Amino acid sequence: MMKKILVCALALAIAISLAACGGETPDVAPDSGQGAGGTETGYPEKPITVIVPFSAGGEHDLTARTVATRLQEMYGWTVVIQNTSGDSAATIEYMNNKGNADGYTLFMHSPEVMASGLVSGQLNEDYYKQFTYLGCFVYDPLCISVAVNSPFNTVEELFAYAKEHPEELNWAAVGAGGFNQMNSENLWSVAGVKFNYVPYDDASKSRAAVMGGHADVFCSFASGVKGSADNGELKVLAVGAAERLDFWPDVPTLAEVGCDLQVGLTRCWDIHPDTPREFVDILTEKMEECLMDPDTQARLLEMGQSPFWMTDQEMHDYGEYYYGVYQEIYARLHAND
Repeated sequence: MMKKILVCALALAIAISLAACGGETPDVAPDSGQGAGGTETGYPEKPITVIVPFSAGGEHDLTARTVATRLQEMYGWTVVIQNTSGDSAATIEYMNNKGNADGYTLFMHSPEVMASGLVSGQLNEDYYKQFTYLGCFVYDPLCISVAVNSPFNTVEELFAYAKEHPEELNWAAVGAGGFNQMNSENLWSVAGVKFNYVPYDDASKSRAAVMGGHADVFCSFASGVKGSADNGELKVLAVGAAERLDFWPDVPTLAEVGCDLQVGLTRCWDIHPDTPREFVDILTEKMEECLMDPDTQARLLEMGQSPFWMTDQEMHDYGEYYYGVYQEIYARLHAND
């Protein structure tokens, strides 16, 4: 029975070297379409749009805006973030619009989320296989937190209570039936506990529910908790990383508290598979350079994002692995339906 959400083949050691890439950031014209990052092809000749199928102010949005800002600072590119809602519907709409293969319309999504969406029926095609991935920027580990005034100070205390009072505590997370719910229920299965899963539209609403006393546990990702934890509004009980995070050295991993799993979320920029190869190559090269820049990494870490690069092929392998993982989880969780 597969319970570990872990990609051994890709060696998810979430630790990218912060060594400087050498040289100073070139001077660029902030409103130029090409600037210092221009190429012989002249690409990009106009602003690039990144469709983020999640609400403004969320973890995906903040990651996208940080990278967009750095691309402008480093290369003079103009990158516009376009927020929309309904990630599954947005994925289908993006892929069905051939006009998005123009090289100037990017999409932000994660292969493991699309794989789980196919398993759960939220997506009707294997889009995680079809996308061209321009690269992964970060790996954001699962994070379990409670309000600062919660009686639970450790995840062991939380799970002990949940074992004695199944489904009494409300577990706030984003979305119903898909990625987050399957991850949550898989964790409960490993821990031998049961909560009442309460889905919200976005992380800000689920976080507010916990801080306002309407839910007991906030299940999100490290970047969605860090600001509130730093402000003393939330207590972080455990993370789904392979190792303790540098910015939370006192917070144990799930494995340390007896739950042998690693679970988190990649944040990636993708592009329509019909996009000309020359545009894909330029975007991939510049995005990798951008992520490897020490200033980019420092800004991501400040938000609670762990910089982590993967190539197009690695992302496809990652999605295929997770399709198998979520098939097993879904079948086990719904065996008695």
